[in-house]
Amino acid sequence: MVDIINYHVRHSVNIGDLVSSPLSYFDIPGYHLELKDIDELLQQPAGPHHVIIGGGGLLFPRFLENLQKLQQQPKQGRVILWGVGQQSYENPSESWRNFDYAPYLEGVDLAGVRDYDVGLPWLPCASCMHPEFDRPRSPKYEMVVFSHKKFRLNLKGLPTFSNEQVDFRAVLDFLGSGETIITSSFHGAYWGTLLGRKVLAFPFSSKFYGLKHRPGLYPVERWRPKKYKISLFGKTLYQKFSQDWFQCETDNWQDYLDTCQVYPESLGECREQNRQFYQQVVELLKGS
Repeated sequence: MVDIINYHVRHSVNIGDLVSSPLSYFDIPGYHLELKDIDELLQQPAGPHHVIIGGGGLLFPRFLENLQKLQQQPKQGRVILWGVGQQSYENPSESWRNFDYAPYLEGVDLAGVRDYDVGLPWLPCASCMHPEFDRPRSPKYEMVVFSHKKFRLNLKGLPTFSNEQVDFRAVLDFLGSGETIITSSFHGAYWGTLLGRKVLAFPFSSKFYGLKHRPGLYPVERWRPKKYKISLFGKTLYQKFSQDWFQCETDNWQDYLDTCQVYPESLGECREQNRQFYQQVVELLKGS
């Protein structure tokens, strides 16, 4: 039996990475399906197989070299990009429009990207297919904060959670408990929207600007590494900057709540795009 291997980020304590694999939600009859981490991309099996890459922010320099090496290998099957998206950390509000997709698309048979209005087929993250979105949830709080584990928001007095939590039901229960979600997590913004909530996002990369159902966006000027400092009698004895904990200014964040809106059609629309792409995948593999 021919394999289909779905590569995405699996060795990560980030719930967005863990639930973004399309083969977690779609069965492809007649094939043996396997999930592997994106860093195993070049460890290809000897026999014939097809490759699905995604979902997640895999259009990023750290992954490009392996993608290009895969493209240079003798082709044994189809290569499909499913719900992948760009990541640019330098001036994200401007750079997202100038992102060069071409190096990532070379040699690819079928592609759908989660970035909207960039001249490529739009395909939102497949996590929208998770059955947990069908459970009703009622808000308990006016606002909740859902932080990315590395880009942390500190808004005192509000219920807070992070994407380090790997129980997806617990994450959606928390997001659904707020009428408005304040977040530095891409998937926190995406899932909050799918739950019918208002979202105010604090972006740290270009991926936030590619959301079709765009949340309110706080104009973050810069994320700074958290500083650890020990002083005695006004003299600094020790100082260190974290590479795993970044913070940003949050002044007057309430002023941006008026830019947030609800998209009641978003869940159905995102699911339909994935169902249509699935049919394209099945048709493509039939001809292989």
